[in-house]
Amino acid sequence: MYFYQKISLISSSIFLILFSCSGSEDAAAQIAVEDATTKAPNIVFIIADDMGWDVFGKYIGDAANKASTPVLDSLATRGVTFTNFWANPECSPTRAAILTGRYGFRTSVGGVESPQVGYLKSTETVIQKYINDNTSNAYATALIGKWHVSLNSQLDAPESFGIQYYSGFLNGAVSDYYNWTQTSNGVQSTITTYATTQFVDQSVAWMKQQTKPFFLWLAFNAPHTPFHRPPLNLISDQSLSDDAATINTNPFPYYLASIEAMDKEIGRMIHSMTAEQKENTVFVVIGDNGTPSRVARTPYTSSTVKSTLYQGGVNTPMIICGKNVSRVNQIETSLVQAPDLFVTFADIAGTGTTVYQDGVTVKPLLSNSAATKRTFAYSELFTSVGYDNEGYTLRNDSYKLIHLTTGSELLYKISSDPFEQSNLLLSTLSSEAQTNLDNLRQVKLNL
Repeated sequence: MYFYQKISLISSSIFLILFSCSGSEDAAAQIAVEDATTKAPNIVFIIADDMGWDVFGKYIGDAANKASTPVLDSLATRGVTFTNFWANPECSPTRAAILTGRYGFRTSVGGVESPQVGYLKSTETVIQKYINDNTSNAYATALIGKWHVSLNSQLDAPESFGIQYYSGFLNGAVSDYYNWTQTSNGVQSTITTYATTQFVDQSVAWMKQQTKPFFLWLAFNAPHTPFHRPPLNLISDQSLSDDAATINTNPFPYYLASIEAMDKEIGRMIHSMTAEQKENTVFVVIGDNGTPSRVARTPYTSSTVKSTLYQGGVNTPMIICGKNVSRVNQIETSLVQAPDLFVTFADIAGTGTTVYQDGVTVKPLLSNSAATKRTFAYSELFTSVGYDNEGYTLRNDSYKLIHLTTGSELLYKISSDPFEQSNLLLSTLSSEAQTNLDNLRQVKLNL
C-alpha cells in the first residue's frame, strides 16, 4: 500500500526527548536557547548511503518493508519532507554535485568506477570553502565519514579542498563495519568500532569542541554493503543471526537493521548537543541514491533502483528541519536537485547567495510554501566504460525524459505514472506530451 501516514506516538515522544529542554535545565540554559535565535545557524547534513524511499519514511512503499526510524521520523515532524528530491543514481556524482553545486558533466564525476576515473579536480570550490570565503571564516567545518570523490591515494584530499577537519574513509564503502581503514589528517589507521558508531562518536566529540557556528557533513556508510548485523543494542530484532551464510541468503533484514542502527545513533548525536546547539541548528537528511538492486522493494524493482535513471535510482528522501524552518510536518512536492543543496547551505549560512552554478536555493520553501520553485530537475549517470544504462534524465512537473547513451529514449507522464510503467514513446504522442518532450530536450540543450 502506498501511503503517507500520520507520525506515530513513538516519533512524537522521540521528538520531545531530543528537542525539548528538560525541566532540570536552569535559567542560564534557557537564556542560551533564546540567544541562539540571533546567531548564524549551525548546519548538520546527514547522508544515508544507498537508502531509497522504498525502505524509509512515510512517503511511498509498503510499511512492512520500512526500517524503524523513530528519530528521523521525528525530524520530519519538525520540518519539511521533500518528495521530489533528485540525487544521482550513484554515490560519487551526488556528493560531487552537492560539494560543488555543479552537474557531473562539468566536474567529470558521473558514476562509480574501480579504479576511480572521475574525481574532483583541485580547481573546484567546495561548499565548506565557499561559505568561509563569503562569511569571513565564520564557520567551523568538518566532514566525517564517506568521501569518495578523490583518488584513494590522496590521503589529505578533503583538507586540501578547504575542509577544516576530516575523518572517515576515502573509497566507496568500508570493507567491514567492524574492521575498516580510517583516514584522518592524512594518516590511516585500523578501526574496529562499528563504523556507524565511530562516525557519531567523532561527530559528538567535534561538536563539543566548537565555539562558533559549525557545518558538520556526516556521511554514513550505512546502509551500504557489506550487509553486517549491527550491534544488538542498536536494533530491535534480537533474533538476527551473525552468520555470514544466513545474511547472504536473505540480506534484507540486515539492510533494514543497518538503517535502524544509524537512526538510533543519530538520536544519540542529537541528544549530545547542548540546548543552544539544537535550537540553533538546521538538520538536513538525504539518501545519496536509490536502494541497491539486491534489496529493492515495491514500488521499485531490481532494474529500477540504484545505478539506473529511473525514479528508484534518483528520487531519494530529503528532510529539512530546525532553525528558521517554520513549516512543520509538511510535505513539499517541488522539484529539487543535488546541486541545489550547495547554494541552500550557502544561503542558510548567510552568504547572500541564492543562485550558484547549477543550483537554486530551497531555503525560501522552508518557511513559505508559495515560494518560487524550479521548473525542472536533472540527473545523469556516466563512466568511462559506457554501460547501456548510462545517460541523463530530465523532468518537469508532469513529464520525465530518460535519454540513454545507446540512443534509446523513454518518456513518462510522471505526474500520473510515478513509477514509470508506460513509456509514451512506444506509441504516438499526444500534443501535450510532444510539447513537453520538446521542452525537456530544449532544457538539455541550454544546460
